[in-house]
Amino acid sequence: MSTKEEMAFDVCWEVYRGAKEVLESKRGISALKPEEVTKFTWRPDFRPRLTEWVTDFTLAGKAALDGPRNASRMALWCVYYLGLAPYDKARRFLGISEHTWVNWTDEIRRRCGAELIRRGMFPPRKYFTTSG
Repeated sequence: MSTKEEMAFDVCWEVYRGAKEVLESKRGISALKPEEVTKFTWRPDFRPRLTEWVTDFTLAGKAALDGPRNASRMALWCVYYLGLAPYDKARRFLGISEHTWVNWTDEIRRRCGAELIRRGMFPPRKYFTTSG
């Protein structure tokens, strides 16, 4: 049974959003409050691997949407998926209808999902457990 590209994209985008949040936050590991520490709080290579994920996710999308024929989809990719702009603001900024939004996002999810699978980023567990 093969994985649907859209599902692969959705899972990988969720990891991307979480990674961006961690990398952009000012929060650090609290050594003074050991009760706040969980088994997932500290990994020696945690942040570098998240940085690699963010970069690889970005490059996969750009590869999937490369070319002048896809310039509008690339704009949506950059504003909404990479920039994490809210839906209503992104749609208004791009000047597209809800119907066009649905069509473009379905195409982006399908094409980028296929590229993420091809690059071995799905499932993310496999990406994070293999070395560089």
